[in-house]
Formats: sequence, structure tokens, C-alpha cells
Amino acid sequence: MRSNIAVAAVLLALAGYIFLAAGTLPFGTMRVPQTAFFPRTLAVLLGIMSLILLARALAGREALRGGEKIETQGWIRIAVTLMTLAGFALALERLGFLLTTFLLMISLLRAIEAQKWRKVVVVALATALISYAIFSLLLGVPLPAGLLGI
Repeated sequence: MRSNIAVAAVLLALAGYIFLAAGTLPFGTMRVPQTAFFPRTLAVLLGIMSLILLARALAGREALRGGEKIETQGWIRIAVTLMTLAGFALALERLGFLLTTFLLMISLLRAIEAQKWRKVVVVALATALISYAIFSLLLGVPLPAGLLGI
């Protein structure tokens, strides 16, 4: 119970800090969001979730169970996921958004839960194309073109 109260307090403080730090930036509107829109919105959501956690901990509604041990295979999957995300960040500029996102999804789908290759390729391609369409075409976010030049 005390650990959940401590975590909720730290997360609530972090939410407050983010909210205040983004206060010097222009917020914009829902139709035309500015720089502070995203961090302030996330800070409010983090604050709400922290308050819910705090209320549940104070009410004694937390699950009283021991910590679950992660097996060796689980640690390997966590390490592979973290390395894949770091590789994504390092390769994004050189390879471009589409190719890097495609390769990221292939790696994650194979590392987390080994799926059949056909399903992995279809999901990875769909994820890369849909996210490209949302960010580049719909929102007008400039994405790295990389090798494909897209």
C-alpha cells in the first residue's frame, strides 16, 4: 500500500511539473494545437491516473499479492524490445520512417510473441503505412525520407 502511495505521489508531482513547464509554450486550440497541447494534455491524463491510483491505495483496494518473478525468457524479450527501440531511434534518419517502422514492427512481433511470418509482414506493413498516412499526409508532420525517399 505504501509503495502505491509513493508511486502515485511521484507521478502526480511529475504531472504537475510537466504541466507547469509547458505553461510557457503556446497551447493553441483543439482544431489547431500548438506546442504545449500534447505535453499539457498528457500531464492532465497522468495526473488523473495518479489520483485514481492514490485513491485506490488509500481505500485499501489494491491487490495483496506477491511480486511475480520474470523468467529468463521474459528478461530476454524485454532486452530485445529495448534494443529494438534504441535501434529504431538510431536508424530513423538514415533509413527513413516507413522502412524503420516496418523493421521495428517485424522485430517486435517476432521478439515479443513469435507470430507466423505472413501475419508479421502484413501487420508491420499495415502499421508503417497507416502511421505514415496519419502523421505525414493527415497531420502534415515532416518525417525522415531515408533510403526510400518517401
